[in-house]
Amino acid sequence: MESHSAHLRHGDLVTLHGLEPGDLGQLLADGSVLRGAWRKGITIASQGERQAQFFVVLSGQLDVTRSRFDGSRHIIDMVGPGFACGAVTAFAPDPRWPADVHASEPTQALVVPTMSLMAANPASPSRQLLLQWSVRLLAERAAHLNQRAELLSRRGLRARLAFFMMHNCDERGMVDIALTRQELADSLQVSRSSMTRELGRMAAEGLVALHGRAFEVLDSQTLRLLAR
Repeated sequence: MESHSAHLRHGDLVTLHGLEPGDLGQLLADGSVLRGAWRKGITIASQGERQAQFFVVLSGQLDVTRSRFDGSRHIIDMVGPGFACGAVTAFAPDPRWPADVHASEPTQALVVPTMSLMAANPASPSRQLLLQWSVRLLAERAAHLNQRAELLSRRGLRARLAFFMMHNCDERGMVDIALTRQELADSLQVSRSSMTRELGRMAAEGLVALHGRAFEVLDSQTLRLLAR
């Protein structure tokens, strides 16, 4: 971890669910949570090592990966602002990181030490607040993992792409992601060449428009049907 700070900007606070600015300030002030910052490419946690904390991303992105035999990385999940990384396994009887965690871009996060949380004074208002917030984070994480499982349950490549786009587009129909084509293919668990060909066909059919790394949904009705 490269740095800690109790200072938070307003922009950081709006990404956090279930905490008021004053609540977070209290947790930072008494050390219940810490502030971490990492450069792009830094490995924050390694598969198999003991886990003493989990992270809540404020800005940037954490990639959860496993290594293949050829040395390449297989992306299991991508965790963006407002969401937790490692919150589920942190509370296991023998907590260990199930995969590697990397900063895929410059990232700032809250670091929540689980052992100090569990050992803290039961009557502490900070502990009660942190426990309540942790429950919310676990619920959100479970919902996210369920959506991830739904994505990977789609058997066809087109169905996975449609599901991904419909669940990641904004109100304008834009899917603006920081992933390279290879990283997106890894996330969808398909080959890059197959995905590139399928994206080209979808663009030719007027379903989507390709703008570099971003996509524009042109026919949301058809994509919704494909994503089922």
